[in-house]
Amino acid sequence: MIRVEDVYKEFGEVIAVDHVTLEVPKGTILGMIGPNGAGKTTLVRMMVGILLPTSGTCFVEEKPSYLLTPEERSHMGYMTQQKALYPDLTARENLEFFAQSYGINDPRVQEELIAHAAKLTQIVDSLNRPVEVLSGGTIQRLSLACAIVHNPDIIFLDEPTVGVSPELRVEFWDYFHKLSREGKTIIMTTHYLDEASRCDAIAMIFQGKILAHGTPEEIISSLPLESTISGIIEPDESLQLTNVLRSIAPTEVKGKRFTVTAASDDDLLKTFETIVTSKIAVSNIVVRQAGLEEAFTHLVRRSQQ
Repeated sequence: MIRVEDVYKEFGEVIAVDHVTLEVPKGTILGMIGPNGAGKTTLVRMMVGILLPTSGTCFVEEKPSYLLTPEERSHMGYMTQQKALYPDLTARENLEFFAQSYGINDPRVQEELIAHAAKLTQIVDSLNRPVEVLSGGTIQRLSLACAIVHNPDIIFLDEPTVGVSPELRVEFWDYFHKLSREGKTIIMTTHYLDEASRCDAIAMIFQGKILAHGTPEEIISSLPLESTISGIIEPDESLQLTNVLRSIAPTEVKGKRFTVTAASDDDLLKTFETIVTSKIAVSNIVVRQAGLEEAFTHLVRRSQQ
C-alpha cells in the first residue's frame, strides 16, 4: 500500500530524513516512534505527497505520492499535528468543508458520511457548536472525524493522541483497530511508547534514521536487553541471596530491597525459580521485563557509538 524507497530530505544544512526505506502493507497500523525533531512529521508529509524528497521516492499503490491526482488523493485522510480547523465555524461546517474538499458534493451522501464520522468519534452532541468553544478533547475528536469523513483507505495521523486524556486515548485506539479490521491502512506518529505496543508494526526513528522496524515483539527479542526482579528481604538473609544468585545474575541490595538484573529471559526465569526454591523469605516481588523504552534507549546509544 505504502512504500518508501531510500528517501532523503534536507532543509539547508539540516538533514530531516536520512535515507529511509520502509513498506506498509494494506490493512496494518504502522507506528512511527521517536522524539520531537526525529523526522516523523517530515516523512509523513512526503508520504502524503505535500512535500518533495530531496532524493528517493514515496509510493502510494505503486505511484509516486507527489504525482497523485485529486481523485487518487481522495482515498487518503490526513490528520495534521497542528489543528487544521476553522474556529469560527461549527463542527458540522468543518466536516462539510473537509467532505467537499475530498470531492463529496452530493448533499445526501455528505450528510450520511458526516453522521457516520460524528457517531464514530462521539461528537454528535457538538456538531452545531463553534469550534472555538469546544474542549481540547472534542477538538481532537473533530480533527480525527475530518480526516476520515470521506471514508479513506489510507489514513495518516500525526500525533493524534497528544494532549488528550488517557480515557480518550483508549477510545481512539479502539477505533483505530476497528478501522484496521475493516482493511484501512493507518500510518501514525507518536512519542508515547506505550502506544507503540498497540501497532501491528513500528518504526523507531532518531535523527532522521530508522533504528529498527518490525513488530514490537520482534524488536524487543532481537536486542540484548536487561530485565529485573526486585523485592523485599530481611537484611540478615541478603548475603545468602547474593551467594545463591551469584552464578546467574548480579544482585544489588539496598536496605531491605534487592534488585536482580537478568541479561535474558532465560536468566530471568532461572532467577525467579532459584529465589522460590531457595526458601529465603522474600516478599513484594516485582518482575519487570524489558520493553520498547529499553529497546529504544539501547538503539539510540548504539547509533551514537
